[in-house]
Amino acid sequence: MTELLQGLPKVDLLLKDSMFSHCTPSILKVCIQNTLSQKRQEILSGKQSTLHLKELKEEIYALYLSQTQSTIKPLINATGIVLQTNLGRSLLHPKILEEITPLLSNYNNLEYDIANGERSERYIHITHLLKTLLHCEDAIVVNNNASAVLLVLDTFGKNYEAIISRGELVEIGGAFRIPEVMKISGTDLIEVGTTNKTHIWDYANAITERTTILMKVHQSNFKQIGFCSSVDFADLSKLAQEHNLIDYYDLGSGYMQGLQIHEEPSILELSKLSPSLLSFSGDKLFGGPQAGIIIGKAHLIAKLKQNHLLRALRVDKFTILALEATLRAYIHQEYDKIPTITMLNATLEELHTKAQKLHNRLQSIPYLKLSIERVDSLAGGGSLPQTPFPSYGILCQSSLLKTLAFEQALRKKGVISRIIQDHICLDIRCIFEQDFDKIHLIFQNLMKDFSNAQ
Repeated sequence: MTELLQGLPKVDLLLKDSMFSHCTPSILKVCIQNTLSQKRQEILSGKQSTLHLKELKEEIYALYLSQTQSTIKPLINATGIVLQTNLGRSLLHPKILEEITPLLSNYNNLEYDIANGERSERYIHITHLLKTLLHCEDAIVVNNNASAVLLVLDTFGKNYEAIISRGELVEIGGAFRIPEVMKISGTDLIEVGTTNKTHIWDYANAITERTTILMKVHQSNFKQIGFCSSVDFADLSKLAQEHNLIDYYDLGSGYMQGLQIHEEPSILELSKLSPSLLSFSGDKLFGGPQAGIIIGKAHLIAKLKQNHLLRALRVDKFTILALEATLRAYIHQEYDKIPTITMLNATLEELHTKAQKLHNRLQSIPYLKLSIERVDSLAGGGSLPQTPFPSYGILCQSSLLKTLAFEQALRKKGVISRIIQDHICLDIRCIFEQDFDKIHLIFQNLMKDFSNAQ
């Protein structure tokens, strides 16, 4: 034991070792100290009976890498869920990134009025494009739609009443609940109607001198079917105007245009109603970066900008530039620049062709049983919850391991799949053809590794 302890190298000697020449000394030193301390404990407890300098240095280097490398890894989304919240939701097309990179890597006029040589505001870059597309009076952007809801309620509902249907008191991911947000903002929640049915007269009868907002929340992550009804925003907006109140629609999922769907309200169509305020997410069906976009009447947007809470919720230049580029794609109807739209619009014929290509790549791998089957994809991200998107999947089984172990092994290699009837399913919708080689190599190596282990 004494000999092993004496054999532990000095910290200073390890710091000078050529193996660590490219490491940051201050971080490396801590890694060395922690590894040596662990080795001493293992020696003293009898768990360590030998000591090899090469293995020790490899442990130190592995610890250094684990503490300095990025923990965000590229993944292959084989789940068929386009807006997979856990996998980053909307993707940004390389063309969008190419457009904004020169502005990100240079100084720019984010908050600078070139004509007058004075400070400006960052929101004008989004506002002029939203005005062009939606003909709204003004707009503002915050870091997500939850922030948008909070900002609106804090500005106009504090110490007053907001009326909302019981059927729209929704909860989204992360236990974000509309009633709790109202409570935080200081807004008194007035529930009207029932869980399944709300009528326009429910709102009308609830209006008092303390009412400031008639609020509608889109049921973006669930659907009511059967004996149910809700009030159209057009009717709610008309009632609000009659009583000089704010009509506010929390649209959430943010569908603009470009999809062959009819059940989802479109921002383009709703903007024709000239709502007082309307907010939606940037990284859901809109297909851009994470953001909360608020459009509406100029005098109301002006009050939102005066709220000190905005400082804590404001977005940076990357979000603004990515939103700008996404809006330009909508204006020019360049939907190919919006991956969310492209993936959801993929036809069955296109998907089958792509599935056949991947199937052909994988079928030569030993120990795999494959078939192409019809499956259904989903939009995800709390959008279009009851709308299946017909797709094709490659169903896989292996004679070497059970399905759950197969799924886990694929996941550890960066392929996120789903299980259907005890088969691994690779839904082809969100898989890119440039990843076919990578998928083939992962499957090939897995089968080889498990074959050798038996």
